[in-house]
Amino acid sequence: MRRRPGFRAQLDVLIDRVLAVHMGSAGTMLLLAAQAPAIGACVGLAWRAASPTASAHFVMSVAAVWMGCMNACTAIVQERAVFDRERMFDLDIRAYLLSKLAVLATLGAVQAALLLASAGALMHLPASPRALALEFLALTATSAAAAALGLCISAFAKSAQGAVVIVPILLIPQVVFSKLILREAIERDVPKWLHRLTLTKWCFEALENAPNDVKWLDQMGAWAALAAWTAVFFSVAAFKLRLDDS
Repeated sequence: MRRRPGFRAQLDVLIDRVLAVHMGSAGTMLLLAAQAPAIGACVGLAWRAASPTASAHFVMSVAAVWMGCMNACTAIVQERAVFDRERMFDLDIRAYLLSKLAVLATLGAVQAALLLASAGALMHLPASPRALALEFLALTATSAAAAALGLCISAFAKSAQGAVVIVPILLIPQVVFSKLILREAIERDVPKWLHRLTLTKWCFEALENAPNDVKWLDQMGAWAALAAWTAVFFSVAAFKLRLDDS
């Protein structure tokens, strides 16, 4: 009797397939590559020849969430028939989701670098390599968490169009329940609680802290929160896919 390929073997094959799918569509790759420089250029033009303000860092945070979520929101639903068929042959759900998240996180890192490069060409980003590295890590970690959220959306969505529609709806609280928008009102019980649940909060705090005297506990707290949300969204997506099997 032929044994099912192990987790690692499945993961390697699935990563190769996800990469092949992405690389096989030149138009899609061009759009994905163009997003970050376009957003970075807008940020750079808005704060041209100036150092980033809190508003600039907030826009970057929202952009990281937007790109990460949009990159992933159709990743499962558009190939649901393929997934269901492969589950009949013991496809490992963990390997399936992790293969997508690994590629999407790598894409997020590329987009974070492009966003910073295009913004930095027009405005004064921190000159310190350490500060730039911390900003890059914050944007990359946020994009990965947002990609996990996108996979979660895709696991629940009934169609690719429905998944795309959900993304802006979920992005609105990320913007509204922010310290920059609500200011003093953020200290009220409900806004304060919702603020802590947003990805933008942790990205914004990491970006704000990076150019100054770095508070490493705050940085690590932001990274831990983003990693925790990545794990939560990944687990919920896996649970939904397993639930659909029963």
